[in-house]
Amino acid sequence: MALNKISSANRADVRSSLDDAQLATGGDVNPIVDSVNTLNDRVSTYPLVVAAAIVATSTSQTTDFGSLLVGDKVAMIPAIAGNADFITIATAGNLGQAAVVNNLYIVLRSV
Repeated sequence: MALNKISSANRADVRSSLDDAQLATGGDVNPIVDSVNTLNDRVSTYPLVVAAAIVATSTSQTTDFGSLLVGDKVAMIPAIAGNADFITIATAGNLGQAAVVNNLYIVLRSV
């Protein structure tokens, strides 16, 4: 019996797939269903997570930013009085602009 592929966290698909898994393994899958449902609720409520908080150590666009993924949103908070900046990452591992030493870069990522 083939298991259904779970695309988006759809409760009916998850339940159907896990029921198939339970038949195949004879195990209790209720804790898994509960975990998936909790995750789905959190993703619906909080679509972004803080993936990193980076304090720049150089002006390089890449030195401190290897963990960035395409589509990440980065909020730049200056170390001294000034304007904050909001950056959308177009190239993985690259801030896309010169970093400012000691500025804080908060990386927000879709989940």
